Amino acid sequence: MHVYLLEWAPEAGRTQNSGLDEHAKAISECVAMISGQTSGTRPFLIGHSLGGTLAAIFSALAPASIQGLILLGAPLCFEPATSKFRDALVALLPPDVSETDPFPGSLLSYMATLAAPGTFIWSRLLDAALSVTDGRALEIQTLVERWSLDEVSLPGKLVQQIMQWLFRENRFCRGTLEVCGMIVGPSSLSVPILAVVNMADEIAPLASVKPCIDAMPVRDVRIIEYSGEIGVGLQHLGVLVGRQAHAQVWPEIISWLKAHGQIWGPQPDAKATHSVLGGDNIGREL
Repeated sequence: MHVYLLEWAPEAGRTQNSGLDEHAKAISECVAMISGQTSGTRPFLIGHSLGGTLAAIFSALAPASIQGLILLGAPLCFEPATSKFRDALVALLPPDVSETDPFPGSLLSYMATLAAPGTFIWSRLLDAALSVTDGRALEIQTLVERWSLDEVSLPGKLVQQIMQWLFRENRFCRGTLEVCGMIVGPSSLSVPILAVVNMADEIAPLASVKPCIDAMPVRDVRIIEYSGEIGVGLQHLGVLVGRQAHAQVWPEIISWLKAHGQIWGPQPDAKATHSVLGGDNIGREL
């Protein structure tokens, strides 16, 4: 498999004041470039967290350009009470975020910590304490902590649109989100989809994913429940850095990719499936 990484970095000559339209176009450019380098083969699109939300929006805009979509801890539904993090962040963040000024990464970290102290403070401390006798776990902890310090500002326009259109109005899940002149939502997603949900993560719990997936017309949908594990620092990153995730979840992801490598569109005999994979479950309350 050829793996390409889409890096969030400003380009020379491109405006800093970009929103969902500009990010969808940027993903489109990357997908087109990859297809051009692979003799027209459509890539699979994989997104984590907000990257997965943006990947889903792009996939609804241009489903024919990809073979399938993989969502890793990516929230799609933002109805009230779908997650404590969503409700707290909506209450904390003012509705009049500037669309012209960058949104500082430090402020984003501060707001996220206030919205979910269990995720960003207490579970990290507990995870570190439980990992103290495991050298490899402590190494991962250190890398995650170092990564968390690399705070990158986001365009104010993007933050404003995400908070207003997605978090407050839930336009994508409701099928009323307009991006690049098109109205998109779950009914626009017609590609095979695999979603991995960390059951110990309050940022993107199952309730923030399943309602949107249930509204999709495609039957070839699979949800993998990953129970979380000790030694990852932030549970929201567990599926990316966890040893149990690497041993149990990623082989399932690779198998899914191989099974869908030559398949396009809904399959008549495909059925939605829901799997639960093990790990060291540290409890949903964390």
